[in-house]
Amino acid sequence: MVGADLLGYNGAKALTYVEELLESVAQRLRPSPETLEKAKLYAEKLVKSVEELFGPGTASVEGSFARGTMVRSREEVDIFIHFKPETPVERAAEDVLKRGTELVKNLGGTVRLRYASHPYVEGFLEGLRVNLVPCYDTEYGKWITPVDRTPYHTRYVKSVLDERMADEVRLLKAFLMNDGLYGAEIRNKGFSGYVCELLIIRFGSFLQLVRQASGWKPPVVLDGEKPMSPASAITLLDPVDKTRNAAAAVSLTTLSKLIMKSKLFLKEPSDSYFLSRTSFKPSVEGRCFLAVVLDVPERPPDVLWGELTKTLEGLAKALSGYGFKPLRTDRWFEDGKGLLIFELESLSLPQVYLHTGPPVWSMNAVEFIDEQARKQDLAAYPWVEGERLCSLRRRRFTNAADFVKHLIDGDLASFSKNLRPFLKKSKIYTNLDEVYSAMSEEGRIFLDDFVRTCPNFIAQYHSLG
Repeated sequence: MVGADLLGYNGAKALTYVEELLESVAQRLRPSPETLEKAKLYAEKLVKSVEELFGPGTASVEGSFARGTMVRSREEVDIFIHFKPETPVERAAEDVLKRGTELVKNLGGTVRLRYASHPYVEGFLEGLRVNLVPCYDTEYGKWITPVDRTPYHTRYVKSVLDERMADEVRLLKAFLMNDGLYGAEIRNKGFSGYVCELLIIRFGSFLQLVRQASGWKPPVVLDGEKPMSPASAITLLDPVDKTRNAAAAVSLTTLSKLIMKSKLFLKEPSDSYFLSRTSFKPSVEGRCFLAVVLDVPERPPDVLWGELTKTLEGLAKALSGYGFKPLRTDRWFEDGKGLLIFELESLSLPQVYLHTGPPVWSMNAVEFIDEQARKQDLAAYPWVEGERLCSLRRRRFTNAADFVKHLIDGDLASFSKNLRPFLKKSKIYTNLDEVYSAMSEEGRIFLDDFVRTCPNFIAQYHSLG
């Protein structure tokens, strides 16, 4: 990296270097002419096919392709299928799933069912991702589903965004994508493509945005005088709907990572913040991991994420209460496979532990002594320490994996009801190599990030790759 140190704004030479760097990155982020032509061709075919099936004027091209902000290697075409407001939501979704699937297959593509606010069809045509999304043809402000605003978003962005600003949007998207900060889904809690566009419209350029972001202190209020809600890490009003915080999905952690990454980029500018991931692997010597690998049902991602989160928290609470101290936890799922991962202070506990009872002056002090004498797990009779009674007890479980298996077999923690039958068939690992072997490529990337602890951008800043 070249020490341009834009955090301190140390001169025109540093600024010129960074501007040239960003122009070089922007060129690499633009989709190729061939890809754009293919996207245009399939967009036209899809619109024509949709209107043949659903009627004239029922299809519109939306998303980053329509707005001119697609990022190379992340190209996709969104086709929105418009229904009349009186059409039931369930019927609209069913029609798109059935007819949309046939439509993509008739064009020689493959499909899979996806979920956002409601189901939609994701297809692949010659490697190009296409999405067929149901929405309502509503009047301004009379939204029925969240995606009904999208056509209005597209019109707004196209009316103010020029080609130079589109490059700036791509820079911001890649900057966020490279560290998992992009995407408003519940598992990411990040910046949507639309929010990226709004931020560039507001600040004028990527460089100006990161300069501003490096000085932010959450909660960040870009519109109004206070956060739109107590949970808002950043408030950015949707120009299409001023009652809505367009950045409501962004979590405090995601926003904080953007702030820190902006500081490091300005301190040591490099194209690696956009285009590469470090291969740095830390030592795991002396560290303890426990993983639960399970098959997961096909559910909307937001629902499944909530179920995994509840189960993860239930296990963590039980582990902590028993004496196994969780230092860090996380969860992941993809294509029918789920993972609950814990880094523990230790995988084993001593056989005996200190049990602290009531003060000697307490009304139940005698009862405590009598009760302890009847305990089958008593290791040493009560004694007085200071003003309190104490005893030694024996643990039933000293191994974390055995304890987790006991919890799962007996439904003894706060698990998601829908995941319980899948947990019964899960596998518990304490050897990281075995966990890696059980994971897909995406799962191994997640596991790498968990084990590494520090975000990609911090590893890059320290040249650990």
